Amino acid sequence: MAENKITLKKRLLLWDIDGTLVRTSRPSSLNPHVNALRRLGYSVSNDSIDLSGSTDYEVILELLKKSEITLKENKLREIFTEIDKEAQQLDLISEFYLYPGVRNMLDELSALEWTHGILTGNTYSRMTNKLEFSNIRKYFLNELMFSCNFGDSRNDICKNAVRIINKDLYQKIYIIGDTPKDISAARSIGFPVISVASGNYSSSDLSNYNPDLLIRNLKEDSKLLIDYLSQ
Repeated sequence: MAENKITLKKRLLLWDIDGTLVRTSRPSSLNPHVNALRRLGYSVSNDSIDLSGSTDYEVILELLKKSEITLKENKLREIFTEIDKEAQQLDLISEFYLYPGVRNMLDELSALEWTHGILTGNTYSRMTNKLEFSNIRKYFLNELMFSCNFGDSRNDICKNAVRIINKDLYQKIYIIGDTPKDISAARSIGFPVISVASGNYSSSDLSNYNPDLLIRNLKEDSKLLIDYLSQ
């Protein structure tokens, strides 16, 4: 009987969104974080900063830090709420593209009885909008979609996922993302991690952080990923 229970266990893959599943193209490099801060009267720079893998909350802190602005919690909460409002307006004039091989991989893994979840640094609203606009929302279970709440780092989001996921249901749980922060967050909760070099980090960059599996992208290395997850 115990053997039957083991064979019936599901397998779960927790996907990052930006740089892994979806690429967002905004007009004139518009940025919801910068726009929200400016709308609330803060003078912040729109100069490029590498915030890959950062949560929406961490992006706010970094932009304020660069602009040498210190705010109390109530003001930070106001900005955090304003980001969703700003993003909703920008999403209407933006384009959302799937990275090569994404849909085929989601279909193929679903056929192999993998369950798909999300683990992202976006707020819940921004997460669901990106999935809806890129037409892949149907692949992911509501109860397995983990996003950024006020104050969250990526490690915090991972810890929240561990608290909620019923690990007795799953034989395997993997995290897949495109940044070193995805790797370190997965390590913080003891989950194996797959790195995909489709975002801002190259295969060479990511290899320095020793992910359990490193692939170029979901199209070129689809067989490698399927073989690895089928072990």
